[in-house]
Amino acid sequence: MYISKIYIRDFRNISQLEYFPDKGLNILIGTNAQGKTNFLEAIYLVTNRTSFRSVQDRHLVKFNEEGFQIQIDYNLDDKNNSLKIEYLIGKRKKITLNNKRILPDQDRLKATLFTPDDLYLLKGPPVRRRSFLDSLLIQISNDYKRNLDDYEQLLSRRNNLLKADSLDMAMLEALDHIFAATAAHIIMARLNILRHLEKYAVNSYQTIGGDDTLRLKYAVSFPLPAGKISYETVKEELLLNTISLRSRECRMKNTLVGPHRDDINFYINEKNAKIFASQGQQRNIVIALKLAELETIHRTTGVYPLFLLDEVLAELDSQKRDLIIGVLQESSFQTFLTSVEISLFRDINGKIIRLDNGKLIL
Repeated sequence: MYISKIYIRDFRNISQLEYFPDKGLNILIGTNAQGKTNFLEAIYLVTNRTSFRSVQDRHLVKFNEEGFQIQIDYNLDDKNNSLKIEYLIGKRKKITLNNKRILPDQDRLKATLFTPDDLYLLKGPPVRRRSFLDSLLIQISNDYKRNLDDYEQLLSRRNNLLKADSLDMAMLEALDHIFAATAAHIIMARLNILRHLEKYAVNSYQTIGGDDTLRLKYAVSFPLPAGKISYETVKEELLLNTISLRSRECRMKNTLVGPHRDDINFYINEKNAKIFASQGQQRNIVIALKLAELETIHRTTGVYPLFLLDEVLAELDSQKRDLIIGVLQESSFQTFLTSVEISLFRDINGKIIRLDNGKLIL
């Protein structure tokens, strides 16, 4: 899959832009605040239906304009497609595929994103790591999205019961069986996907210059017996823990175990990377994790997503920069990479463009 044309109008600081990208590596050069990240955001918005900057749609509209339009023409399985998002302030986004309105999840154009904020995948709170896994699983499994939606509703109901002035114990006990069954599906899916991610991340980490031993481990919020873990084991152990924690949960009026409390730990040479890895090592781990995400989606769906990289080369030494650029040039997926420094890219097999105040300069 690759994009053949990008058209952006009245989005952020971009008045009008049309670009015909290379099928492989595309490098966007420009000083700060010229529109490089806005360009990536436009692609991400079309592929994921939302901005990665967590803003309302009306804030994406260029100043003094009434709305924006983004159109991406792409080739998938030797078939040309055109995906468009149109937005007018005060109205909902209109999404069309080949001029026909579609629901948000009805096309296969996807993107994996790296921004400097992704370093908080290692350094930040557990919710960021859980969200990373959930986002990946939602892209490859409709069942997972249904289970996650069900779990969040059950968790809300359970917490409401615990917060009630008069606890309905019979209702709580009945709910706990459904809660544990749904939670076990989520935990098993996360455990399984993490095994794939670890395999691909270890390979990618070594390819981009990591000399250390990388390991990923899923940390469940309740004890599990040693040995092979199954759905039934997870369900039964979670149910037992909800019973044993009943009095404490009643006092705290909150659910203390379940996938909403789980975490992912990263280890470098058997040491916690969050604590012991250097800034460069942490950046390399996250880049390797993103490459692993690409490969996991490809192995599951048969299609590589687009790879969007915002200032990925910052703070890396020249050797690691060259290794990453080499990987991107030789890859089977299409990449869009931003940088302020054109001198980093000599004899590149790809396309280099410059953005200046939202305008494209070839």
